[in-house]
Amino acid sequence: MFNARTKSIVINGYSMDYISFGKGNKWLILIPGLSINRIRGHALQMSFMYRQFARKYKVLMFDRRDHLTPSYSIGQMADELYSALRKLGIYKIDVVGVSEGGMIAQKLAINQPDIVHKLVLAVTISEPNNTSNTTIKQWISLAKNNQLKELVWDSFQRSYSTHYIHKHHHLLKLLATITKVKEVDRFIILAQAILNFNVAAQLTKIKCPVFVIGAQQDQVLSVEGTKTIAKILHAPLYIYPHYGHAVYIEAKDFNQRIYNFLMS
Repeated sequence: MFNARTKSIVINGYSMDYISFGKGNKWLILIPGLSINRIRGHALQMSFMYRQFARKYKVLMFDRRDHLTPSYSIGQMADELYSALRKLGIYKIDVVGVSEGGMIAQKLAINQPDIVHKLVLAVTISEPNNTSNTTIKQWISLAKNNQLKELVWDSFQRSYSTHYIHKHHHLLKLLATITKVKEVDRFIILAQAILNFNVAAQLTKIKCPVFVIGAQQDQVLSVEGTKTIAKILHAPLYIYPHYGHAVYIEAKDFNQRIYNFLMS
């Protein structure tokens, strides 16, 4: 769909995967959140999920690089994304960052304000809070103890709304059983980076228009952390009252709200 492909680029000696699709004349960068698996092999799925943007934009979705070190940080992720964009000859972008991807997007917009034209931050935070610390530490503990089915199920329970879990309980239980976590050490490093992330004092360096989206039932990072970003930036904020952290999957109008902001 829309010529969707998975490609890779070498930055500072490390390979970084990204998905490309779309036929527009502007660039949209999608930065996904923390995941148990990589984006490679999901080009068609992602191009379908974000097909609304494919006519107006050339869309790129970036993964984190290969061969992570234990101290790998959100700042490094943002720097490497910027290097990838420069290498691809891309100098002006709209950005949508979700969850940990929103943290990377914040750091990119803080460090490289001239490249970001518009910014959407969804279900993300600018500094740790009790909810985020509890969640991420629990996931790291489960991963370190190789309790991978429990890790997947806990992520489902914390991410989806109560209604969604009730409706799809048996399917989610099955998915928790059959889903394979292939790179546990990688997951732990990326999760640890969230615990060490704090740019609240730097947010005012973001100069582009920003739209913030939160979810009232967010049990992963908390809706309060999302509200704080909007308050500091004096940015428009929309809170979904009945969804959790996975609002980008559950809310049918999620992409439309983003599209309306980007086109305004």
